[in-house]
Amino acid sequence: MTNQPLNYEGATIYEAPEFEHFLILQDPEGEQRISLEVKSYTIGRSQDNTILLRSQLVSRKHATLLGIAVLPPVLQVFRVSEGTKENKKSTNGILINGIPKNSWVLMDGDEITFSSNTKAIYQIQPEPKYSNNIELFVDCLVELAKGSTKLGKFFEAQEYLEQILILSRQIYGESHPKIAKFLVDLAIVYYSQNLFSKSESLFLEVIELRTKILGADHPDVAAAMFDLAAIYSSQFLSEKAEKIFLQGLEIQQKALGAEHLEIAASLMNLATLYYGKKRYLEVKELYERSLKIYRRSLMNGHPNIVSAQKKLKKIKKKLRPKWLAWQVLIPAALVLVIGIVAGIYLVLKQSSKCTKVLPDGTEQQLSGDECRNDSAKQN
Repeated sequence: MTNQPLNYEGATIYEAPEFEHFLILQDPEGEQRISLEVKSYTIGRSQDNTILLRSQLVSRKHATLLGIAVLPPVLQVFRVSEGTKENKKSTNGILINGIPKNSWVLMDGDEITFSSNTKAIYQIQPEPKYSNNIELFVDCLVELAKGSTKLGKFFEAQEYLEQILILSRQIYGESHPKIAKFLVDLAIVYYSQNLFSKSESLFLEVIELRTKILGADHPDVAAAMFDLAAIYSSQFLSEKAEKIFLQGLEIQQKALGAEHLEIAASLMNLATLYYGKKRYLEVKELYERSLKIYRRSLMNGHPNIVSAQKKLKKIKKKLRPKWLAWQVLIPAALVLVIGIVAGIYLVLKQSSKCTKVLPDGTEQQLSGDECRNDSAKQN
């Protein structure tokens, strides 16, 4: 079985034929029991819908119902969404068990309200295997969220994760490590959609929750701080990013020790933050510290060592005085050579001049031949 949405076009059979899925529809004209025998439905009062709602209080295209094959033991689920691809929103929206929802993966017994006089009950026969173990259903949603995230369908993943959080809080309560994990997953999906405020809020909640559950000096608390710092950095909030990162680094060093490989990785990340602020001397020091830690634990040629060496070489080159740069040295050397040659030429030219002192004390410039004859007479 696959945990990805199936191709709904022309689908007429179930991936899990041992289960039957139904909608018990109640509207002003009575009750209908609709067997869900295909994997794609449109729901509304328009006659061209595959499920007709016989009420003027619902939208023409009110909702969509899609079947999704998932991993065992659940095998098959249906997701109801408000509106359709062409008509995004309905007039009244939908309620799931009395709560407004844009989208919801249905569980056996869920009630869908379309209007004040139209609703439906979702049923599965025989009783699904998750009836007495909702964790099985949550695991199914986790796989769906992973698949959507991998495909870059972040809004779809967001809807799965929001449902996961609702169900998980019902199962585990508010203070459970799994809640923190799902909050991180959702925060990352928010971040992927540039919903920075929502992502920040969730990471702050994760830090608070992990501190309460694990203690203030736990590495997982530091990890959440690093993630939050990355969010601040992406928004160019460098001061906030540095502050929360340094708090996380302090916690990490207390928990793991100053020479742990994870500390080296964190120092490299801090260097990246400082590089963006042009704090190049501090960047160099952080690369040197990281490289020192890597060399104590890793073999020469390890990718981490090679990467740190390259970064260190690059920052040293950036810190080199401008007058030592080849762009400056080569032109300067050329000027010096030209100057020396010109000086020699002038000296030679000056020495080649020959003059004769006349009786009245004035000097007379001699030609080359006269100069040579005069020199010969003197000799």
